[in-house]
Amino acid sequence: MKKVPYNAEMKERAVSGISIVFLALVIALFQALANEYYLYWEWWWADIVMHFLGGLLIASGVLWWLHFEIPVGLRSQVPKFLTALLAIIVVGVAWEVFEYVTGMYNAVNYTLDVTLDLVTNVGGMLFAYLLFKKYAR
Repeated sequence: MKKVPYNAEMKERAVSGISIVFLALVIALFQALANEYYLYWEWWWADIVMHFLGGLLIASGVLWWLHFEIPVGLRSQVPKFLTALLAIIVVGVAWEVFEYVTGMYNAVNYTLDVTLDLVTNVGGMLFAYLLFKKYAR
């Protein structure tokens, strides 16, 4: 059997990928618990936490993909910050449309809620980008 040499990029890819999957599982668990126990109605801040974590998850996935799946020669040419920001805006707006269409929104402060949700999504994206800048090789 041929021995595969140790590669730091392979380790970084695996560790960051596993971290993203773990974050997705935490979000899924909290979402299930929040729906089961009406936590979004009990805790005013639960929605804020979920939007932050969602922004963190989506941006982490996008940045992971850009860092490990784009050919090495093209990586420096892709605007990572703008790509992650665009992804967050697209997914965030799509989620807000989904909430509106399915009736999962607060009609009293709808504009404020949507604005806060999108800003919080971007906050999660910024945190993911800062982590990416600090730890990605």
